[in-house]
Amino acid sequence: MTAPLNIAHRGGAQLWPENTLFAFESAAKAGYGGAELDVQLTRDDRLVVFHDFALKPELCRDSHGRWIGRSERTPIRNLSLAQLGAFDVGKPKPRSLYARRHRRLTPRDGERMPALADVIAAVRSIEHFRLFVELKTSSDRRVPSAPPQALAEAVVHELRARDFLDRTVLVGFDWTGLIHAKWIEPAIPCWFSTRRRARVSPHTVKEAGGDGWFCPLDRASASAVRQAQALGLRVGVWTVDRPRDQHRLVSLGVDAICTDRPDRLRQLIEADSAPDIR
Repeated sequence: MTAPLNIAHRGGAQLWPENTLFAFESAAKAGYGGAELDVQLTRDDRLVVFHDFALKPELCRDSHGRWIGRSERTPIRNLSLAQLGAFDVGKPKPRSLYARRHRRLTPRDGERMPALADVIAAVRSIEHFRLFVELKTSSDRRVPSAPPQALAEAVVHELRARDFLDRTVLVGFDWTGLIHAKWIEPAIPCWFSTRRRARVSPHTVKEAGGDGWFCPLDRASASAVRQAQALGLRVGVWTVDRPRDQHRLVSLGVDAICTDRPDRLRQLIEADSAPDIR
């Protein structure tokens, strides 16, 4: 059985500061299969890597080292890349819920929100390391974000310019952007993401034009995985941190597992592949 791709979620969010160059470089040097990252368009139409649609008080410190307040949750789309680069995102705010959930990560002061081009440059030298790039746009009009087509075009243009198309998979919950990406660059793999408890079948993904199904753990049953693969879809599962869940998915033969703890997944895969000398 072929081992699944070991994809470090946001670069390995339980190990290193999420969506930072330090995380992506660390994941690549550790020999994992790749990293997932979230990409948005800024006010000046630059591609920045950050998960939330607005500045996160539990993660963002200003140029004076002060944690921002709730009233300062400015949308990413409303700030330039230079403005976003002023915030330190290298460690969680002490005693916050986010800090408790990420208590094992290695903090690193001075980490900034990287541009997509910076991430590509940081991991390029590590052969076979892939990027799973989530096109981050919002279907909620109350949440500012770029139009999905505009983000898709910007990402495809960047990947072409950096000669990184063949090492990238596009994922995302806003399928409009993925469909547009396939229209302008048919060769790029697009794995359509679905949300927890969403009753979306692999047939729906296939009919929409997806190359793969990026599904949550609660939807990754044995029958659903078999159905998707019978349709010719690759199957990736997010975000899987418990060893027992990882072991089940490995045994099902999924194509990729996205996890905050890629170290655990690697240990499990290595243990499963070790020869039996009894």
